[in-house]
Amino acid sequence: MIEFVKGVGGGNDFVLISHRDNYDYSMIASRLLQRRFSIGGDGLIVMDEKKMRFFNPDGVEVPFCGNGVRVFFYLLYLQGKAKNNDEIITNVGTVKLKYEGDMKVSALMPEIKIEEEMENGVMVYCGVPHLIIKTDDVENVDVESLGMRLSTLLTGGNNVDWVKSQGDSISIRTYERGVNGETLSCASGIASASYLIMAEKGMDKIRIKSKGGDFEAIRSADSENRVTLTGDVKITFKGRVKEKEDY
Repeated sequence: MIEFVKGVGGGNDFVLISHRDNYDYSMIASRLLQRRFSIGGDGLIVMDEKKMRFFNPDGVEVPFCGNGVRVFFYLLYLQGKAKNNDEIITNVGTVKLKYEGDMKVSALMPEIKIEEEMENGVMVYCGVPHLIIKTDDVENVDVESLGMRLSTLLTGGNNVDWVKSQGDSISIRTYERGVNGETLSCASGIASASYLIMAEKGMDKIRIKSKGGDFEAIRSADSENRVTLTGDVKITFKGRVKEKEDY
């Protein structure tokens, strides 16, 4: 049997399991993350002490997930395996996290790089690539169809984020590669869009509204290319599932 924990960060939901040798995590992710047919989720987190691997529902391993690392840290904190301020190792480096109380976790996100202006928007990297598209009507964007088309601009795919900026806040919607659809929030996308807007407006702090909840981003005092992102986290349930689908 595989023991698992289900967790959510800003509406982004994950299945968390412990590392085992000789596991086909690609197959496990593809099976367990199917909504309606299994546990369901936006990603599989493989936990190896304070090290994290992440797999999309299509079975592909990607180097980073911002909401995923916040949920993983929160689970370790609840279990007494992580301190109030601690670090998680990801495939893009070590991420510093802090439990802020009231089920809120902040993460110092990976270095953000504005790569290139494209016809449809700006490609920004924050552990993974995001095409940031500015819009005045984020509510009525056809995220599913446009996202499917625009998520193939890079070899290996890219995420797509539509952002509406107003005053000291932004609203955002995200199409995630691997999920092949809209997710309620995406922390690396939020960090990428926030950094881009703050750089343009000369701001150090911004509020973010996603379909899955509210966030706050603050530009790092130690590095102008990084932001600290804070949002809600929650552990929803735990259980066991058979290793092979034989029923």
